[in-house]
Amino acid sequence: MQVLNDIGTDYRRMGVLDVAQEYHYKARSLSEEHSDTTFQARKNRVVALNGLGNIYMTFGNYQQAEQVLRLALAGEQQLGSALGQAINYANLGAIFERQGQVDSAWRYYRRSMELNREIGNQLGISLCHTHYGTLYERAKDYPRAIKEYETAYELMKASKDEWHALSSLIALAGIHNTLEDNARVEDYLAQAKAIAERIHSKEHLAEIHALYHRYYSRRGLYQQALASKEQADALQDSVISIEKINRIQNASINIERSRQRQQMDAVQLKLRQEKTKWEVGFGIFLLTLIVLVAVMVVLLYIQKLRARNHRTLKQMSALRESFFTNITHEFRTPLTLILGLSHDLQQEPDCSPELRDKVQIIERQGKSLLNLINQLLDIARTKSAVGDSDWYSGDISARLTMIVETYRDFAESRHIALSYEGPGRMEMDFVPDYLDKVMNNLLSNALKFTPEGGWVRVRSGQEAGKFVLEVADSGIGIAPEALEHIFEPFFQADGQSRKLGSGVGLALVRQILDAVGGEIEVKSQLGVGTRFLIQIPIRHENRPPLPSMGQAVPLDLELRAETPPKDEDCRILIVEDNPDVAHYIGSLLCQRYSVYYASDGRQGVERALELMPDLIITDLMMPELDGFELCQQIRTSPITDHIPIIVVTAKISDKERIRGFEVGADAYLAKPFNSDELRALVERQLERHRCLRQRLSEAPSDSKAPLVQLSEAEQRFLNRTDDFIQHALCNKQHIEVNTLAEQLCMSPRQLHRKLVALTGYPPTAYILNHKMLRAKELLESTPELTIEDIAERCGFEHDSSFYHAFKRHYGITPAEYRKDSPAS
Repeated sequence: MQVLNDIGTDYRRMGVLDVAQEYHYKARSLSEEHSDTTFQARKNRVVALNGLGNIYMTFGNYQQAEQVLRLALAGEQQLGSALGQAINYANLGAIFERQGQVDSAWRYYRRSMELNREIGNQLGISLCHTHYGTLYERAKDYPRAIKEYETAYELMKASKDEWHALSSLIALAGIHNTLEDNARVEDYLAQAKAIAERIHSKEHLAEIHALYHRYYSRRGLYQQALASKEQADALQDSVISIEKINRIQNASINIERSRQRQQMDAVQLKLRQEKTKWEVGFGIFLLTLIVLVAVMVVLLYIQKLRARNHRTLKQMSALRESFFTNITHEFRTPLTLILGLSHDLQQEPDCSPELRDKVQIIERQGKSLLNLINQLLDIARTKSAVGDSDWYSGDISARLTMIVETYRDFAESRHIALSYEGPGRMEMDFVPDYLDKVMNNLLSNALKFTPEGGWVRVRSGQEAGKFVLEVADSGIGIAPEALEHIFEPFFQADGQSRKLGSGVGLALVRQILDAVGGEIEVKSQLGVGTRFLIQIPIRHENRPPLPSMGQAVPLDLELRAETPPKDEDCRILIVEDNPDVAHYIGSLLCQRYSVYYASDGRQGVERALELMPDLIITDLMMPELDGFELCQQIRTSPITDHIPIIVVTAKISDKERIRGFEVGADAYLAKPFNSDELRALVERQLERHRCLRQRLSEAPSDSKAPLVQLSEAEQRFLNRTDDFIQHALCNKQHIEVNTLAEQLCMSPRQLHRKLVALTGYPPTAYILNHKMLRAKELLESTPELTIEDIAERCGFEHDSSFYHAFKRHYGITPAEYRKDSPAS
């Protein structure tokens, strides 16, 4: 295709336009038939269109020329070729100029000028100035026309393009002849004549002598005018003779072209035959593939868009709900203590030691609530986001030592090794309040998320003019996807940390360090631990000395000792991660019940299996296992599924209530609660189970249907127990409590607590009831059996034991019962 275009261009410059048209047309046809979409292939098509447009314009077929040149312009725009676009804009302008459409010609010439100037094409700029001059001269605006022609000529002289320079010189001579500026006419004509003779351009010489003829005729120099006319005609005749020669050459070329056309047709036919074999199949396959891909892309895009929108909305909703729920929980926990203990204080006549303890609890929780509120207020500061900076000069290492020591007792109560390694005395300027907030947040988090037996290590030192502080732990770690967000306000990672706190602590730490020009970075690995590294510039700016440090409030306090058992039949297990709340609830109940404690959900499940309590009181938001998970595990265990559960929490939405009841909670109590309300609710749950045991114990031993409504899990447990006992009796097996407990997958102690809780009978009495019921049935239905046989079938080794047990249970002997039975 490129070769065909080159040949067509050569013929067009020779003036053999019909042949040039054929070659450009072939190039265009091949480019449209070929499937190649490379840059060069598309460029060949555009060049072919441009050549055809110029040929049509030379023939005067302006409509077809405009159509083809517009296609060429669109192709150049797709290719991004500024030079090609400039050429085609100029060609279209020339068409409009020849048709007398001056406004359109101006628009296209100016667009061509813009593109030529963008790429610095001096030849194109010069030609555009010549086009401008032609339009101005056409409008008789001769000063502007002269200016444009002169600008074009200067650019041509600089480029040393004499062929195109002739057009500007001839145009200048023509316009000055119109203005009758004889000196300039003679000067421009002389220059043009010299250049045209030097480059042997007969066409330009013919124009020059024709202009001389007009010049001399205007001045009345008719002899010179006649001579110029004769020279112009002679040159024009030579051009015409050349055209005749071209026609002769065209005839010979047509013969050769016909032969080449036959060869090309044969080649094209062969090509089409080869392509036809696969084009149809490939086209169908390609079309099907495109349709399928398009459908898949659309479906995937729609699905991805919906999923992203749904995920975004869900995350925003979850974040908002979780934040406000957790904030409410953090606020209501201290309020529970404040309001509850205030209620108790109003009823106490004197300030006893017990009352003093309660007052101390109120003070601690009040400080806890105040600290949380202060952090939220610090976050909301408009200027520095952390409040005013009260700088002091002092030993920062000593300050850190005292802060760490305030957490020592709590760490030991959790069996966590807490250590501090410092450089000794280290004087520098710092903000004590900022240091306290940073350390309290980091140490609180480290101790909160480090399991028992772990360690928390604090190190400080100096490096490159900066104070370096490291807080590391062996806790649960932070997920990689959450690391980049942990310093964002209100952000909480998924997992256990979502159940604790409000997400403002680490955001405050980052803002504090930004305020003092410090930096903080974190490294963490799930299941291994977390390490915070802080760097603060060391300053010495004559600050006032550091005042003495007040006592900091540790994260939590140790759980109070459990009350000694006062009533083994009434045990209450309190599962609460806040020791003060647990102690407060326990203090309300310890006068009447045996109270036991668990500090998280997992420990609560373990203690429930160990103690078999009569009632469980649990918080909802706890580490390890939350209240929902605890309820679910209690209800799915056949050992503990009968234990009533009261949930005490600040999360009191309908959704939370419904979920709690679904996983097995028996009652809800919202924080802050009244102490009398808690006692009444506990007593009601325990009374329900006491009534259940009493009604079961008073039920006739031969009753087949229960007189009380048991839960499905409770009924299933009793059915399993009854089935095992009946099976053993039918097989004349001796029934032991240990054997029964082993069959039910629990310890004898657990079996004892569960049977007593459900029926009011210990295992031995419960087994004896079944033996008596079987003995009664055998006495009524099998008169052929002797009393001794019935005793053996009811699991009695000695007949006397059977006689005494039956008479004690029914009030008469077996023989008397058989005698009085209807069957006898």
